[in-house]
Amino acid sequence: MTIEKKDKEISRKDFLKGVGVSLAGVTLLGGVGGVLTACSDQATAAPEPIAGESEKPQWPFTYVKVDPDKAAIRGYDAYKTGAG
Repeated sequence: MTIEKKDKEISRKDFLKGVGVSLAGVTLLGGVGGVLTACSDQATAAPEPIAGESEKPQWPFTYVKVDPDKAAIRGYDAYKTGAG
């Protein structure tokens, strides 16, 4: 009995089809987590409060006029440090 090894060539079309199916599967499985968390209790699904923040902001937010020069400086500094 002889075992012959056949070299299977994959075409570009078959490769792209396989990649598309894999991405679709990953996308669908990634959505399952969102569905499962939607079924949980509200108490367990609530985010943890941020340290130093004791109360939620009131809705509607109050309008505060922004100084364009200070905003430009703050944005420039944040960009240089990689924080923005």
